[in-house]
Amino acid sequence: MGKSYEKRINITAYREEYERNIARVNSPQGGYMKAKRLSTVEPVFGTLTQFMGLRKVNTIGIKQANKNAALCCSL
Repeated sequence: MGKSYEKRINITAYREEYERNIARVNSPQGGYMKAKRLSTVEPVFGTLTQFMGLRKVNTIGIKQANKNAALCCSL
């Protein structure tokens, strides 16, 4: 067996929540939602952050941040 490059938490106070979330993600509906998100939302955010420089929003407040995101998405 090779050396593991990731650390695992075996004992936690939130184990039931983790297991419930893993079951939800691995369900057929969870797989559908993940595929839907990967095909619609993630490419847009990847383009904005990697190519258009929208890694940090220099505005104050949610309204101005939404306005900034809408402006970037309209380009």
